[in-house]
Parts: sequence; C-alpha cells; structure tokens
Amino acid sequence: EEMSNIILDQRGTIDKYEGDAIIAFFGAPVPLEDHAARACRSAVHMKKMERILNEHILREKLSAVPLVTRIGVNTGEMVVGNMGTQKRMDYTIMGNSVNLAARLEGVNKQYGTWILISEETYKTAGAEFAVRPMDRVRVVGISQPVRLYELVDEKKALDAKTAEGMELFRGGMDLFDQKRWAEAAVQFQQVLKVLPGDGPAETFLKRCQEFRQKPPVDNWDGVYNLSTK
Repeated sequence: EEMSNIILDQRGTIDKYEGDAIIAFFGAPVPLEDHAARACRSAVHMKKMERILNEHILREKLSAVPLVTRIGVNTGEMVVGNMGTQKRMDYTIMGNSVNLAARLEGVNKQYGTWILISEETYKTAGAEFAVRPMDRVRVVGISQPVRLYELVDEKKALDAKTAEGMELFRGGMDLFDQKRWAEAAVQFQQVLKVLPGDGPAETFLKRCQEFRQKPPVDNWDGVYNLSTK
C-alpha cells in the first residue's frame, strides 16, 4: 500500500500487481508533460520508503530478511488502452518500450544496482536526478545501442560522500570505455574506499580484472547484448 501510494501521489497509473511486482505507467489516461520525472521520483521515493519499512519489519521481527526492491524505468511510445475481449477487458500498456522497462528491473542484478533507467528516460526526465552511467546495451526490437543509467537520488537529496563516489565512478567508466583496464580498476577501487560494498564499482572492477587476463576481441564496440527475458 505504501509503495502504491507513492506512485499515485506522483499521478501514476497502476497497471497491475504481478506476484510481488507493481507495474505502473505515467502520462495516461491524463497526459503529463513531466511523466519521466514523475516515474523517476516515484522510484527514488519507493527506495526511501523501503528503508523505513525495513526498520519496522526487522524491529518487529516480521521477517528474517529485509525487503529489497529493484526497479526498471523506460520512456517511449507504447500502446495504451482497453485491451482484450468484451468479456475480459483491461486498461493496460503494451509494446517494446514496456518490455524494456520490465527487462531493466531484472538487469539490476547484473550491476548491483537498485534502479536502472534507460537513456531515453535520462534524457527526458530533466536535470533534477543524480545518475551514474552503466553499459551501452543492445536490446531486442531496438537496433541502436542505448546507454543504461543507475538512478541514485534526487540531486537536492544527494549526500557529499555519495556524490564523491559517483564522480570517481564516472572517471572509472571513462577509462573503462577507452579499454584502459588497469587504470579503470584503480579508479573503481577508489570508489570502494569512499562507498564500501558499492555494487556497480564491484561489478566493473571484476570486469576490468577479467579483461586484463583475457581482453575482449579487438573490434569489440563496448556494447553488451541484452537478450529477451
């Protein structure tokens, strides 16, 4: 209920509940100019609500393990409307843009991130969010590679330590993109000194170590293929 209310407060439309997942969209049935920013704001606020809920859950011993939420956000054209048959009709969303958002939710596991957004969302959401660049990826149904970003927080809420770690990480990613594995590895180690246990820094440090031992093919363009779910 708490998570759903955050979406509704941002004027999002809850499509359905699927297992422990909430599928929601912004900008229909009522058009919203700032739909991407509202989606990102919802994601950030949900992660903050998760921390509050976990304090309660662990204090009251309602669960032996904390609640963890992964979120994928994408922006693009999709089909929205009543779909189905006369006997079973649903107001819902369909299309490649929807599939990518669902895909990103699971891809978080590969990077040790909690919120992944697509390049289109990053471009559309405006400058109020602190993000970190991840890989460029190819996804099914889209020929052009797209850059993925970790959505960290609203800029106004970002603490100094996280900001410092993010800046070091960006430097590491620049070196990584240039295939300068040894230098990038040092940079990611610096991130881990500032942000111990940081998932993306650990992920890319491991990649650097693997590429130093066995470099990718010479003509590798730095793009990863994301297969279908």
